[in-house]
Amino acid sequence: MTVMDGLEYRRLPILVTGVPRSGTTWFARLLAAGAGMALTGREPMNPRGRQYALAHTLSGWARLRNMSARQRRAVRLAYLGLNPWTYSRYGHRQWAAPLPWTTNVIKDPFALLSIPGILDATGGIRAVLIYRHPGAVLASYRRMGWEPDIDEVQRLITAARDCGGPNLDDLPHREDMSYAEAMGRFWSTLHEFVLHDLLVAEISAVTHVIAHSEVASGGPTAGQAVASALGITWNSAMSQELSKESSANGSASSLHNLDRAPSDVAEAWRGKVSNDEIAEIDAVTAVTMAKLARARLRLAGGVSD
Repeated sequence: MTVMDGLEYRRLPILVTGVPRSGTTWFARLLAAGAGMALTGREPMNPRGRQYALAHTLSGWARLRNMSARQRRAVRLAYLGLNPWTYSRYGHRQWAAPLPWTTNVIKDPFALLSIPGILDATGGIRAVLIYRHPGAVLASYRRMGWEPDIDEVQRLITAARDCGGPNLDDLPHREDMSYAEAMGRFWSTLHEFVLHDLLVAEISAVTHVIAHSEVASGGPTAGQAVASALGITWNSAMSQELSKESSANGSASSLHNLDRAPSDVAEAWRGKVSNDEIAEIDAVTAVTMAKLARARLRLAGGVSD
């Protein structure tokens, strides 16, 4: 039991984060199907469009360590399920989120670089970093018409170097890279920040690294291993999600197509990325991928990227 802002919080919330388009929504909904769980759905730190952007204090990717009083309050309320601005149609059992006996799942890719700050602001969380092969992220970004945020990430690299953070290589200008190389460098840099943070003892103790392909292709056996590691009670709804077959109801243009079988999703991206692009993206991400593979939670029955 922990105390957050004077409120007894019987179950530590679970943050699901990862590079955007890494399966965070699907994975968070899978966890939220467990007994006593809830997912509010909206990403508290998302700065895009009309999103919440942590009480409108963020304008892009951020690496928060010492949050302002406004940011700390926004984080605490979001993770307690007490902020209606963090509710969305992708949530699950949102009505239960404010109840003190509910375990809240918070899905937020833009929290990826701020796990230490969130841990400090809340007083306690469990975090899951879910990662996919960068080729899968490339295929999904391309489908959405998105570009990797090279300029924003470069600013974070410079700021981290100036304040004693990780000393990461500068990124080339976007116009000097192919789409595949830009995605690979974007993907690697974000994960290198997290891998640096995992060297901090209190962060490593509460953070699990999970390969999307292993849980998506591993069926209920892999899912049960995840649930056990996170202290979630496994149930039939979670088993059904990992065993389901694809439906024809999904839209290829939607932000999330949650009607597909997880095992189909795991490898479908390979038919949408050329062999040359895979080779190019593998060349710039191999070192980071190997680090993630070593750090990941091993799930029986899954297939690692």
